[in-house]
Amino acid sequence: TTGHTTSSAMDLLARFDRLSTRLGMAAGSSILAAIAYASKGAQSKRPAVKGLLGGGEDEGKDDDAPDPMKAFLMHIGKEVTFGGVAGICSGYAAKQVAKQVAYGIGLFFISVQVLAYNGYIKVPYDEIGKKFQASADLDGDGDVDADDLIIVWNKVKKVLSYGLPNVAGFLAGFTLGLKC
Repeated sequence: TTGHTTSSAMDLLARFDRLSTRLGMAAGSSILAAIAYASKGAQSKRPAVKGLLGGGEDEGKDDDAPDPMKAFLMHIGKEVTFGGVAGICSGYAAKQVAKQVAYGIGLFFISVQVLAYNGYIKVPYDEIGKKFQASADLDGDGDVDADDLIIVWNKVKKVLSYGLPNVAGFLAGFTLGLKC
């Protein structure tokens, strides 16, 4: 059973290593540290070999003493995990909502075009273009371009990451959620 436990632990670590390349080094390292700490119980079933990593406890060691590294890793792991999971869910939800909005706008446009083609309505595209230009030109340079999209992205990022302890984990997760 020790070989099976080792191979399943290695499979788990390999999966999280692949995930860490997607989420970034900080998030992956924290997740791997949390897994290593959580799997400590499985390692204690092995025979104790004093003096080796994962072996028996040293004599006279106080088990009730607080472990500052444990507290640090648990704190970082919670922040990165929460931020990353919230980011993945938010990114996936944003992608799904954007698809539905695009679907609705596309159907609306097709309907308007069919009505205009059949002579039921007249669409003033010049006026619509001017109003769109005025409302979408956020930097005031007279055209809608990548600079305006960057302004929108910065506003969205500011709102979605407000109050989060680990924005990097959230943004990595959000990007991953958009790709799922």
